[in-house]
Formats: sequence, structure tokens, C-alpha cells
Amino acid sequence: MKLLFAGDLAWPAADIMEFGELAALCADAHMVVNLEGGVITAPAEQSQVNNELKFNLYSHPSVIDALARLRVAACGLANNHISDYVGGMEASQALLQAHGIAMFGSRDRPWCELSIDGQQVVLFGACSPLPEPRTGAAGDHALLFAPAAALAQLRQLRQQFPAAKLVAFMHWGYELATFPQPADREWARAAIDAGVDLVIGHHPHLVQGLEPHGKGWIAYSLGNLLLPQVDFRGHKLHYKTPAVCEQLVLGLEHGSLRAHWLRYDPQAQRVAYLGGGAAAEDAELRRRTPFLGMSDADYRRWFASEGRFGTAGKLASTVFWSYRGWRRLDSALKLNLLGAKAGLRKLAIRSGLHKPYNW
Repeated sequence: MKLLFAGDLAWPAADIMEFGELAALCADAHMVVNLEGGVITAPAEQSQVNNELKFNLYSHPSVIDALARLRVAACGLANNHISDYVGGMEASQALLQAHGIAMFGSRDRPWCELSIDGQQVVLFGACSPLPEPRTGAAGDHALLFAPAAALAQLRQLRQQFPAAKLVAFMHWGYELATFPQPADREWARAAIDAGVDLVIGHHPHLVQGLEPHGKGWIAYSLGNLLLPQVDFRGHKLHYKTPAVCEQLVLGLEHGSLRAHWLRYDPQAQRVAYLGGGAAAEDAELRRRTPFLGMSDADYRRWFASEGRFGTAGKLASTVFWSYRGWRRLDSALKLNLLGAKAGLRKLAIRSGLHKPYNW
């Protein structure tokens, strides 16, 4: 079996980017990606959005051709952009179903089961409210991450599919953060203890570290895959750091875990393949995991003194330490605080005192 996992993918126009070297990597494999934003069939400017005060991502229907070239077997739909456009989730599900691509991470489809070269694989996805504080409103179709409920669901899936490769595909953390939130790292380790084989993260747009735990592996963030820095509905997607151009594809290949590195060129709109090797021996991944093997308590101490400053993310000073014990209440209070700040930000945007991200 050769199954590749990749990060965020959005495809706003046909032939928007050249990715032949990436397609060559996928020629004898299958892939799982995060479809960052729903598919829209009308021009973006003529399509209705659920929130006009945010940066709204989407994919053109030709995304299905890109997914086919990458031999995508399943798309994760749990992210903070999948419901940006009214009808985007429904259009995405219809397109994927029509072309035989599995999907997971929505409220109605939290997980999916498929067979890759005779190996049963079960994929579960959820979107943390941290990327964009929300409470699961009616217009938001992504499965909202509830830590205890997610662990219970994964334990149930392990019992239901004892021979499967069980993967938790998580949209979490702050944008441009170089290290995972302590609460997310602790949860990932608990997920491995619950029977998960791989925890795969995305959303920060940067590649974070990789570490083993128990019988499984945790990749905290893979970075982007195909997320072109071009106009989306009249606003150009751009980042202040070139580090977003470094991208990781992680592969389960014939019983071993391999890391494949790519680089995105925003001027040429091209993704180049840089090479790969055994993930456990990858020096660059080790450099990005200075906390390798720390206990949850040790990581919290390390993060308090060093880790929290390794980020350019928004509201990075609001740290989520744990989803368990008394710290669970602390996390709930902080999430409410972030939601209140988001509300104030909307008022500031409406009054002209603040611009939306990337505008």
C-alpha cells in the first residue's frame, strides 16, 4: 500500500498551477487531502458568501481534474473555509461523489472507510474552533472538534474496524505557528493511545514537527499542498513569510512512513518536488520537533518558556494548555474570549477601522 497525506488544497481556476512533479510522485499511490473551501459553479463575485467580512476560499469545478491527476482517494472537508459559500459544501459533496472520491469531516459524514491495495483505511476529520471561533452554526457544515467526543468516536471506530489503518485528520492550531498548541499535542497522544495509527494536522500553513507516540505517529501540520497565492474573489491570498512555500507530503508506503518535501514558487505558480526519505530519519523534521519525546507536562513547561514565541500566528498569546481537568474550563473560557474578539473585529471592519485578513 502507498497512501499519501497532504495539507490544504484550493483550486480557484482551471490550470492555475503547474504540479507535474507532484503528480509524478502520486503516479503509483493514492492521496488524502484537505479540500480548503467548497466548490462553486458560478463566478465567485456572483456567488453568495456566508460572511463577507472574511477571506473566502473556494475551488473551481476543474478541481476535480487536479484531484484526478493526484489520484486523490478521499478529501477531508473539516476546515474553516468549507462553508464560506452558500451551497459550497453541497456542491463539493456532489462533485466528489460523482467521481468516486470519498469524503469525511462533515457533520453528516464525520468519517469514511475505504480500501487501498487491499488495506482497509478509516479516516476521521474535525475542525478546531481555534482557526476561526464559532459554535457550529446552521450554515457551517464542518464537523466541529469536540475533544472528548472525538476520542470516543475514534475508540468506537477502532473497535468497529480492528484491522484498519485508523487516521485522525485534524484542522487545528494558529496560522503560521511553528509548534502545536499544548492541548492539541496532548489530545493527539491520547488519540494514539485510543488506537489511532496516524494523527495528521493542517491549517497553520507551515510544516510543523513529527514524532512517534506509542504505536503511532503524529504529524502536527503538513503545510499547504496546492493553495495558490492568487486572487480569490477580488482579494489576493498572500503570506508575510516565505516559509509557507515549504510543503510536506507524508506517505504510508509498504509498511513504512516516508517524508516527501516540495516547494511552491508563487511567482511561477509551480510546485517542485525536492526529494524524500524515511520520516523517522528526516533531519529537517527533527529540527522542527525540539520537543521530541517530552511528556505532556514537560511540553507545557517548554512551550511556556520557548515554544509560544516560535509563532507569527494571530492571537498567539492565547495558549490552550489542555482539554482535560481544570484546564478544560480554562480552554473553554479562552475560546469564548476569542469569539468575543472576533465579534469586535467584525464591528471594527464594518466601521472601517480594520481590514479583513489579506485585504
